[in-house]
This record gives sequence, structure tokens and C-alpha cells, in this order.
Amino acid sequence: MKQKPSQRGFSLIELMISIVILMIILAALFQVIGMVQQRSSAEQTKLDMFQEAREFMDQMSRDLHQAGYPSTRNFLKSGILTASPVFNDFRTAAGLIKVDAGDLWFEGDVDGTGNVSVVRYHLDTSTTNGCPCLKRSQLQKQTGDPLGGQLTEVYEVEVQGVQNTNIFSAFSHGSTGTPVSLPIDFTNNGPTIATIDTVQAQLTLRAAIPDPKTNRRPVTTLVVSAKLTNCSQAATGLAMSCQ
Repeated sequence: MKQKPSQRGFSLIELMISIVILMIILAALFQVIGMVQQRSSAEQTKLDMFQEAREFMDQMSRDLHQAGYPSTRNFLKSGILTASPVFNDFRTAAGLIKVDAGDLWFEGDVDGTGNVSVVRYHLDTSTTNGCPCLKRSQLQKQTGDPLGGQLTEVYEVEVQGVQNTNIFSAFSHGSTGTPVSLPIDFTNNGPTIATIDTVQAQLTLRAAIPDPKTNRRPVTTLVVSAKLTNCSQAATGLAMSCQ
């Protein structure tokens, strides 16, 4: 019996053409899905980078607000502070200790326990373990010289992918006032440190994952200024002096 044209199925050539078209459509679809996933990953990396930097800035600002507290003014009863000079005593915070482009040291009760901590921020310019990166150390103050008589710092990484080296700056009379030439420290530049009332930090960060569209790693910059609210024991008779 002769088969009618309407009853005929697909030929092998037609089937192969259909499969090729389907494969082309699927390849294009998978390519779009891959790009969306890459874009989502890049955006999440940028968000994580920004949040990490923002949290660091907030942490540093909170720490600096406690720099110099408690000072000698908080000990009204004589005989409590026994070290000589008095800023060596573990019960009292000397305030700012060192400011450099990549280092910031200070003393203060940063966790509200009544104990004075030695807080140090340090830029690690090495290229291993996620660095260049900014690190932080917090140890309890020991009776001794604020600059050279404290425990060896124990750093933990706070922010990775740091691109700039001039992170910290200091000002007398506010962030729009007179910038202080760095580096300075408590021992060698006491009169200068005792005039500083504002510390600023600027971070330029680069993401670890490149943007799939531009094939470049995104870069972002954040700036924070912290006003010092407590006095300094670095010198006497100056704007921020405790004495």
C-alpha cells in the first residue's frame, strides 16, 4: 500500500538540522547563564569588599574615639598611678603613640572593660596571603614606655586588596586644619602629637575577582575622619594635653 505524504515522518537530514539548531540555541543560552553567574559573582565580590572596608573604617573610628581614655584626669585619688613617668602606668592611656603613612598606634579603653589596650594598625605590603592588606593588633597595656615598652603586636588581617600606601594622616584643628608631617611618635614628637585632634584614613581597595564585562578588577576608595575626644599625655600645655 502506498504511503500518503501526510503520513511521512522526519527525514534523517531534517532531524540532524533540528538537533544542530537546538544545540546552537542551548549553547547561546548556557553562555548567557554563565555571564549572569560571573556578573553576580563579581557584584557580590564588590559588595563584600565594600562592606569589609566599611566595617574596618567603623571599627577604627570607634577605637580612635576612645584613644587617651582613661587619662590622668580620671584618677582623682592620689597614689593610684604609681609608675614614673605616669604615662607608663598600665591603668592610664597615653593617647596617640605613633602615626605614619601605614601605621597608627594608640592607647585607650576600646572595649569598655576599664582596661587600657594598645591598638595598632599596620599596612602589610607583602604580596602573599591576600596582601597588601591592613592588619590590627589589640593587646592589654603593660607598665612601660608607650612606644618601646609594650608587648610585641599580634596582628590579624582586617582588609585585603589594599592598593594605596598613604593610608593615615593627622591634623591639628580638624580635618580641614593643618596637616601634620609624618612620621611622628610619642617619644620623639610629643609636642606635635599633643596638638593632633583628628586622624583620617583613606583606603583604596581592588577586588580579587575581575569584572566579566571589562575583565578588570573593580576598585573602590573610602575615607573616614575621626575626631579625638580624649586628651594626650605626650606633652603639656598644648591643645590636646591632659595636663
